[in-house]
Amino acid sequence: MKELVNKINDKLHSLIKENEVSRVFHGRGGTIPEYDFINVDLYPPAIFITIFKDVDYSEFVNLLILEHGEVRPIIVQERFGKEVKSLSLGVALPEKHIVFEHGLKYLVNLEQNQNTGFFLDMKDERYKLIEDSKDKNILNLFSYTCSLSVASRQGGAKQVVNIDQKKTFLNIGRENHRLNSLDQNVIYKSWDILKSFNQIGKYGPFDTIICDPPSNQGKSFFYKKDYQKIIRRMSAFLAKDGVFVACLNTPFETTQFLKGLFENDEKNWELVEERFSSTEYKEIDKENGLKICIFKKIG
Repeated sequence: MKELVNKINDKLHSLIKENEVSRVFHGRGGTIPEYDFINVDLYPPAIFITIFKDVDYSEFVNLLILEHGEVRPIIVQERFGKEVKSLSLGVALPEKHIVFEHGLKYLVNLEQNQNTGFFLDMKDERYKLIEDSKDKNILNLFSYTCSLSVASRQGGAKQVVNIDQKKTFLNIGRENHRLNSLDQNVIYKSWDILKSFNQIGKYGPFDTIICDPPSNQGKSFFYKKDYQKIIRRMSAFLAKDGVFVACLNTPFETTQFLKGLFENDEKNWELVEERFSSTEYKEIDKENGLKICIFKKIG
């Protein structure tokens, strides 16, 4: 264990100098099987440890506290019980916790919810949007706290439409745009996507549609029965040669599931690229994590 913690500490010291939010150790990727229940992230100034199995992890955490506890917050999130539990160790978290990625600012909360408000596995996708959004009209479905929208506006998107059912998430998204002075030409709608196709379409045609849903959102969305409905209806609002960025994060499917959603209408779609989690996520099998299939509309 000490050898692993030493490697994590070496990486942490290097990343701390860069002051950028990062995955430090991706145990869930299975590259070190005996520690596949631990993830470690850096949300400067905090170290965020996620535990996915009910085992004694105290030695691991204590070694990190010994190295960092006097100067930075250390948050441990237990994800193995019926309820998510968080332990705050080390020094106190900032009252308003803002992290940086690709030079942009984002609000996070490491104690309130299971999710921090920011998905690190999309880090590379945000960079691609910064590089490739110039003058585009972009639809961001299941936008959560709108980090993809912030990256798109930084890249020069002429308009981004963010759709999410939860107003609380969209409010954080607004603040993320304001933090970066990118709050012009951004639309926020707290709509149920499956009941709002016509309203959404009024903001098109779109050059890019991003769909990054939860695998299961109660009665309002389940990927196996509802994802294809979104693709079929939204394709009408996509400009010719526009792209549909189809994302899914569940270990129970591969990219073949996403590709299958487009097969019935394959004359109108061309698969451009398959992508996976950020390169910081070292994984034995990339298919177990985030999957992204990018299709261009050709019909």
